[in-house]
Amino acid sequence: MREFVDALKGVFNERLISVGLHNIGVTSFLQNNGVFVVLDKVDPDDLIKVKKIYTKFKKRLSTPIVVNHNFFENASDVFCMEILELKENAKILYGENPFENLIVKDNDLRKQIEYELRSKLLILKGAFIDLPLERKVIENIAYRSMYNFLLILRNILRLKGKLINDATLVEVFEKEFNFPLDAFKTLRDTPKMPLDKLIEVFKEYLREVEGLVEISDKLLS
Repeated sequence: MREFVDALKGVFNERLISVGLHNIGVTSFLQNNGVFVVLDKVDPDDLIKVKKIYTKFKKRLSTPIVVNHNFFENASDVFCMEILELKENAKILYGENPFENLIVKDNDLRKQIEYELRSKLLILKGAFIDLPLERKVIENIAYRSMYNFLLILRNILRLKGKLINDATLVEVFEKEFNFPLDAFKTLRDTPKMPLDKLIEVFKEYLREVEGLVEISDKLLS
């Protein structure tokens, strides 16, 4: 990663405020392979410069988050879950820690959890209706969305005073709310499965997400 940071420093010089690794959209017990870049300001020409550098590292890093110096502070009441993940798990590679003094309010977190659950459930249903029932398609929908829901589970537990930072997250949630998440565990533990089984698991997965919405309604009301 030193090569990546040095390339950014060579292009942006004193304009480069911070560079770090993150795992936004998954959970903190998975490998950090995302990167954020904080500049004094961000112009479209700056994005082109970052793009040229990033091209050499595509196999190792996901698409960079490129923001100006006050973006995270101003977003802490909207991207609550993401800011908390960054605050607790980001690895600073260069410069200052932009999350160190950020505060996320519980009420803002509750609002985001409800929005994310409902909107992602609608997206899942729409995809199930619209897209072909092929294994690659369903795998892509299920596995990609599951990592987002794991982040939501983690933050629902946070509101209950429990911060789970390891692979027991699903099991702790099941015990706390007395709500089985068998489809979640199957997707988590079974990278490949036959199409007929995958469809059945996905249907149960949708039912479980519906249940999460009901749990959030009771918890967040």
